[in-house]
Amino acid sequence: MRTLKIFGLAFLMIFVAQVKTFAAMPEVSAGETYFDLFKGAYVLKNNVHVAVDNHGFRATVTADGAIVSVTQQKCWADGNVKLTQENIIFSCDHVYIEGATHTAKVKGKVKFENKNSATITSDTAVFNWDNKIVDFYGKVTLKSDKKVKLADGLTLDGKDYQHIQYNVVEDTILALDKTFNAPDVTIPDVNS
Repeated sequence: MRTLKIFGLAFLMIFVAQVKTFAAMPEVSAGETYFDLFKGAYVLKNNVHVAVDNHGFRATVTADGAIVSVTQQKCWADGNVKLTQENIIFSCDHVYIEGATHTAKVKGKVKFENKNSATITSDTAVFNWDNKIVDFYGKVTLKSDKKVKLADGLTLDGKDYQHIQYNVVEDTILALDKTFNAPDVTIPDVNS
């Protein structure tokens, strides 16, 4: 199973119309789409829906709106953001994806659900698609079944944490912290 093999990159590239790595072009629809010359970015508004099928990797992204800077390899999506892929559903209020750092920062009603093992909710999260690890921060809640894998030395201690580190590809929890000094996860303004 290639679970979210290229989560962050896929999310960014899904919005980019001319991507050589896709077997088929992503299907992109929105109530309104245009190129903003002043921002140097594509703007998608109202019922953004993107579907991609890349050699068996199938994913769908929906949002209320998105702005994609192809030259800067950055993407901002807001409002009911949801990525669905195989057994995974990931949703939040806001996401910022930066191609140069290979990261996705998410804020607001963050929910990650692997239908086979665990559901994690948090205030913020940062995903690094190089190592396939996501760090959940803030008020973090874990709901899991017996199939959830834990790194050596970890044991479940309730369901409320301040930090959970999770390997998406290996479907393994790497860290469970009851107290944690979380970094400030900020999403830069699209105009900066």
